[in-house]
Amino acid sequence: MESFRMNRTITNITKLGQEVPNFEYWLTQSPERRISAIEFLRKQYNGTESRLQRIYRITQR
Repeated sequence: MESFRMNRTITNITKLGQEVPNFEYWLTQSPERRISAIEFLRKQYNGTESRLQRIYRITQR
């Protein structure tokens, strides 16, 4: 798994509406890198749990 670190040395000042879209950046990345980034964010949010929580609801027809 790839490790990610936040680069705190870069500062970009842009005007509102002139931001670089993140969507276009992630389209250029490989599927493996995208999944690795999602896993990194999930671990930051949920801690080091090894799985996503399962949520389900039983409904009557």
